[in-house]
This record gives sequence, structure tokens and C-alpha cells, in this order.
Amino acid sequence: MSGDPGKHKNVHRWTKQDMAQHLLPAIPLLVFYAGTVYLLDASSPYLAVVFLLLWIATNVAVVGICAGCPYRGGYCPGLSQLYFAPLLSVMIYRTPAKPASIRSFRVPLLLLGMFGIGSYLFAFYWLFALYWPSRAIVVLALLGLLILHMPLSFFILCPKCSYNDTCPMAKVHKAVKKS
Repeated sequence: MSGDPGKHKNVHRWTKQDMAQHLLPAIPLLVFYAGTVYLLDASSPYLAVVFLLLWIATNVAVVGICAGCPYRGGYCPGLSQLYFAPLLSVMIYRTPAKPASIRSFRVPLLLLGMFGIGSYLFAFYWLFALYWPSRAIVVLALLGLLILHMPLSFFILCPKCSYNDTCPMAKVHKAVKKS
């Protein structure tokens, strides 16, 4: 693990079991991305390229958050979310940044939301427009995979994230866990 764990309250020492468990939310997401790119590319390579560019933009938006993470440069559960932002942050920021505050989370989270949700909306708009009703089962299966990925990530990754006192999603996770 890289970074100074003293900067964060919530630094988890990753075990091989943790790393294997982090693959669980990655599987439906990986199948979703592969299926979506395949179907979009079958209709128009341009649609597949735009979808992949939105995924790249999502990763670039996350770089600022990754820069202050103590896991930066080492194992990161974000990699199991198909993000390469942790690796990109090591290339962009030579030294680790200070941990993100809720204030410094605002812009990267806004960008993450715009590009992340935007990529999913883009994909499903075109999947429904191009393949409904001829491949309705496939489109619904892809939607189901994405929906399955979200709670798996939420309950497997959020509890051990170094930002779970700062990140708005982790705060939601803690509130749900309490009730």
C-alpha cells in the first residue's frame, strides 16, 4: 500500500480475500461494458467510441479524488470498478495530495456523476433505440447487470474505502447500515 495512512482515519489493510471479493462487483460491470460496446459497435462504431470516451472522461474526473488516497500507487478497489484513475493519478500527481475534504470532493464528484451517469444514459438510450424490441432480453439483461453491480459495489467496497467519512455515497452506506 502506498501513501501515508496517518492522513486518513479509514485505512484498511487489504487481504487476498478482500481482493477476491472486490471482483464480485466487477463481473457484472465487465459483462455490461463488453455487451454494450459489442452491441453499439454492431450498429455504429461511432456509438461505441463515444461510449468509451465517456468512460475515459469518467476516469479523468476521478483522478483528483484518487490523488489523496492512501491506496494510491498500490492495490485499489476502484480498479475492480474498471477505473484506471488510480493509476492515472500516480502519473499526474508525483506526490500524494492531502486527503480530500467534502469541499474538494464536490467538483470531481460532479464530474464523475455527469460522465458516469451520462455514459449509462447514453448507452441505454441507444440500446433501447436500436435493439428494442428485437433484442429486448439482451437490453434488459445489460440493465440488470448494471443494477446488480451498484449494490454489490456499495456494500462490498464502501465500508473499506479510505474516504468513507468524506464521500457522500459512503455516508449513505453508513446510514443504510445503521437502519
